[in-house]
Amino acid sequence: MALLALHGSRYLAAAVIVLGLGGVALAAGADDLVEKREAAMKQAGGALKALGGEARSGSVAPDAAVKAQALVDFAASIPGLFPAGSITDKSRALPEIWTDTAGWDGKVKAFADAAAVTLAAAKAGDAAALGAAIDATGGACGGCHKVFRGPEKD
Repeated sequence: MALLALHGSRYLAAAVIVLGLGGVALAAGADDLVEKREAAMKQAGGALKALGGEARSGSVAPDAAVKAQALVDFAASIPGLFPAGSITDKSRALPEIWTDTAGWDGKVKAFADAAAVTLAAAKAGDAAALGAAIDATGGACGGCHKVFRGPEKD
């Protein structure tokens, strides 16, 4: 039980940090913001990977909903992670994020919708549904990256 509390609290803490980034973003320098959004994406990727492992194993852990909630919370924080002027030499974000608002908003919504389905599957403890939801959520991540993220920087 202590192990469950440890893992659950880690993902909950990550979700709280991600949600707090929106307010911090405007006060932070652009380079700091790039680092914060990359860290938030890595946290979300970690939750996605952990949930995918559970789905593949056929056994959904009791804290799966906490991990999935971190994805939902991350989705809600995305707009605040990309304020105007936050593109820098360190950023892989493409200018289209700010020039193709409808496209960007659609990609963010697709991720948020997929994350919500992931949360529902995690709460239900349904490994098959969780697997399908994880595939859709991962696809939404990749779909956004294909359009709005540039190549790796040196």
